[in-house]
Amino acid sequence: MKSDHKTDTLANMDPSMQRVAVGIHGIPELKRDEKINYLGEFRERIIRRLTKKQVAEKSIYPEIEKALSHRESSRMLINGSLSPQFTDKYLKLARKMKKSYTVIHDPELTGETGLVVISNDAVDIQDIDV
Repeated sequence: MKSDHKTDTLANMDPSMQRVAVGIHGIPELKRDEKINYLGEFRERIIRRLTKKQVAEKSIYPEIEKALSHRESSRMLINGSLSPQFTDKYLKLARKMKKSYTVIHDPELTGETGLVVISNDAVDIQDIDV
C-alpha cells in the first residue's frame, strides 16, 4: 500500500497500518506546531504571553500579575533558554501569588515566547499578547 504522507491520516488507515505508523512515528500529537510556539501548550489555554525580549526587561509586567490572579489561571511556564537574571522576578511573583510554575528546557521549542500564564482548560482569550 503506497502512502501519501499529505493525505493519509491514522483514521484513514486500516488497523495494521495504523500500528505500523504508530510504531515508526510514535503516537501523533495534536497541534504540534502550535504547541512548539507556546512552550508546549495549546493556544486556547493561554491567558497571557510575553516574548523573550519582554521577559528580559527590568520591570515586571502588571498584566502578568493580573493574569496570575485570573480565576482560571493554573500555572506559569517560562522558557528555559532565558537567563535566570531575567526570569527570577517572575518566579518570585508566582511564588508570592501561590501559583505553580515550570521552567521549560526543550530545544524543539521555537518562536519568541518567553513566558505564558495558562489555564488547565480552554479560556479562548483572543488577545494573549502583552
